Amino acid sequence: MSDDILSKLQISEKDTYLYDKASKVIEFMKTLYNGEDLRFVSAYLFNNSKIIDKNAKLRTLFNHFATVERPNIIYIRTDTNLSINGVSIKDLTQKLHLCAFFGGDIKSLVQEYCSVVISENLSFFMSAVPNNAIFLYSKGFHLINSLTAFIKKLKYNKLIHFGDVDLEGLAIFEAFKKNLPDLTFYPTIENVQFILDKYAGKLPVNKQKTDGCEYKNSQKYYDLVKNGISIEQEFVHSLFYKKILEKPKWMR
Repeated sequence: MSDDILSKLQISEKDTYLYDKASKVIEFMKTLYNGEDLRFVSAYLFNNSKIIDKNAKLRTLFNHFATVERPNIIYIRTDTNLSINGVSIKDLTQKLHLCAFFGGDIKSLVQEYCSVVISENLSFFMSAVPNNAIFLYSKGFHLINSLTAFIKKLKYNKLIHFGDVDLEGLAIFEAFKKNLPDLTFYPTIENVQFILDKYAGKLPVNKQKTDGCEYKNSQKYYDLVKNGISIEQEFVHSLFYKKILEKPKWMR
């Protein structure tokens, strides 16, 4: 069974780093696992709660053996006519500022076509105002599976991932993109180049590691930030209000 799942995930002994991690996950799940969540297992095995979350193959491997799934929670804000199980999400957004629910409990969904925007970070998600759009909070890598399943139920004109322009932010986008082929990354490559030129030497540098990630859908972005430069989502958001960058049409 272990060899079968490793073969299916295309994890070979030639990739010593990934194979070693996968072997440790399998051993834990078979001998010690007692319903713990993914981040606990990652911290227990690798002293880092994000190692498994950052790698799609390791996440799939964990979920293959897991008996208890992580909470399938959706954080959402919208100004569109979206109803889930007969409840208006637009009304909840206006009254409570946001709505959160378990994605696995959706029995009915009625909506109109609009933009769907995945926000990597909480700051933008909570403070920006959607414009004919549905905003979803991904909590970094944390809610990729639950959000992907939810987005596949939606009708949209555009599907955007707005995140940090650094190695980790691009890795999150790549993880979403595998199952959401329509997904595009924001800010645009032109905006990124503009920011790099205007703020040269003033941007934070993060020596991040995103093990096992291939940047095949974001190669142009990767080439600009592979030296560790980070353009934070919150910083891009601030440029809208300084009128240095024009707001995208899907936010007010």
